[in-house]
Amino acid sequence: MTAFMFIVVYYLGRPLFVNFGVSDSNRFFMALTLGLILETTVFAVTGNERYKLISPI
Repeated sequence: MTAFMFIVVYYLGRPLFVNFGVSDSNRFFMALTLGLILETTVFAVTGNERYKLISPI
């Protein structure tokens, strides 16, 4: 999930970041951070059953 969001934000968000004058290195870390936040949010909401870490009894 983090990798997917990273790709979406990093590549598809480029025109938005260029308009605001954000450098490539800052764009990289912003995309990485947004991906991690989204993955953490999804994991917190759905629990670990979506990731199949613990099988239901």
